[in-house]
Amino acid sequence: MYYMIMPSHDIRRNLATEQYLLNQRTFDDPLVLFYIQKPCVIVGRNQNVRAEVDLTYAKEHEITITRRLSGGGAVYDDLGNLSFSFVVNAEHESFGNFKLFTQPIIDALHEMGALGAEISGRNDLLIDGKKFSGNAMYTKNKKMYSHGTLMLDVDLDEVSRVLTVSEKKLASKGTKSVRSRVTNLKPYLAKEYQEISTEAFRDRLLLHLFKAKRLEEIKSQEYQLTKEDEQAIDQLVSEIYGNDAWVFGEEPKFTIKREEKFTGGLIEANISVEKGRISAITIYGDYFSQKDTKEITDLLLGCMYDQESIKQALAETSVGDYFNNVSKAEFIQLLVD
Repeated sequence: MYYMIMPSHDIRRNLATEQYLLNQRTFDDPLVLFYIQKPCVIVGRNQNVRAEVDLTYAKEHEITITRRLSGGGAVYDDLGNLSFSFVVNAEHESFGNFKLFTQPIIDALHEMGALGAEISGRNDLLIDGKKFSGNAMYTKNKKMYSHGTLMLDVDLDEVSRVLTVSEKKLASKGTKSVRSRVTNLKPYLAKEYQEISTEAFRDRLLLHLFKAKRLEEIKSQEYQLTKEDEQAIDQLVSEIYGNDAWVFGEEPKFTIKREEKFTGGLIEANISVEKGRISAITIYGDYFSQKDTKEITDLLLGCMYDQESIKQALAETSVGDYFNNVSKAEFIQLLVD
């Protein structure tokens, strides 16, 4: 088995590295990856970002949002979380057999004193009836990866804040996350591990997996990125994981209802979004206008559903002509946070 410790704390780069190694590199033995990232939310392949994430809160607190290739639910990570990924040849493994990859992790946790850690259901790891790890899989070209999270010392308050959608009337066909009780592993570890850092925790798991006592013993099995690798990974970050067209454009079709009471009256907008773009929009209310609001909705059809794109679409438009005593900034805020 080979291993790689991701040097980056950016989830977008780490997911890009994982994808690149899966698609472009061939290993004669399984490869295990470990990565730690700054505050972020990773939504599943088939999820609607807006149905999972409080986007306003995420933006205010500089929480990165991206989408992964694998299915499953949304997860929040920060520097107190350790992510792992096993990259293997798919023909030798069973897709959906999470136990094959999570059992070695469970064994290592037992060794560290978390004796109650167990595999539960399809793809979760629990302790004391609470979830500390979610896992997902992805396969392509006879290769696959099984990756998961390990909540060692995550800010649990942030989990509930950023993964709680603000009060919006949103109807979506996307996969919804199950809001399960979650916990950190650290309180369940043996006394000598109560002050362990995420990096030291990673190293303990790595030594267990390789049945080694010191990292120096397995240094020859570590994969180091080449300059060629780095350039290809940069491109994946730019084209996919750091690209709003991937993060939001892959959302399932959804309809959202937004309304706000302004000085100039009540405005209600019903917006349908498909592939990240406004496919239909109707506006109602008791507002006063000098011009037909259909003119403004026509400008928004086909526009990407984000504030900057809407701002550009309305750049030459006087919103006050359509909604008396409502500013352009207020109108855009009404449509999308």
